[in-house]
Parts: sequence; structure tokens; C-alpha cells
Amino acid sequence: MASSTEQREIARLEARVAALEEALEERSRELRMIQRHVCHRDLLLISRLRAGLPPLPLGAYEPAFWRETTDLSAADVEETLQDLWTSLVPARRTER
Repeated sequence: MASSTEQREIARLEARVAALEEALEERSRELRMIQRHVCHRDLLLISRLRAGLPPLPLGAYEPAFWRETTDLSAADVEETLQDLWTSLVPARRTER
């Protein structure tokens, strides 16, 4: 009798492992498809967010978008600093 119970438990666990492997394969196919259609920056953002890291700074502050110039321009220092600090430590969401 114990042997029959053990065999049923083994069969149940094998079926569960097979279902998990199938789900993992499906998820891998989905992720590969996403990688083909999403830009490199979005992949970085997704990876950082999934790892619990803050997102990259907003596009205006990303070095790839900077243009070097010797011309002076007006800047809103407080707003710029706030955006940069927020990119490092995301603002807390208010719970409702």
C-alpha cells in the first residue's frame, strides 16, 4: 500500500516538474521575442526594475544625449537636481 502511495506521489511530482518546465520554456520564448522588439535602453530599464534598482535617469540627463558646447544656456538647477536625485532614489508612491 505504501508503495502505491509513493508511486502516485512520484507521478504527481513528475507531472508538476513537466508543467513547470513547459511554463519556463514558454516564458523564455516570450522574453526572447520581447528582446527582439525592444530597444537596448528599455531592456536595461526592465532589468534594473526587476532587480529592485532605480531606473536610469530621464533621457535629458543621459550622457548619450549630451551635446558638448561652449555656449552658455539658462538652466533650472533646482528642477534638474530634483530629477537627478529622484532617479537615484525613486519618490515614494502614496498609497490610497
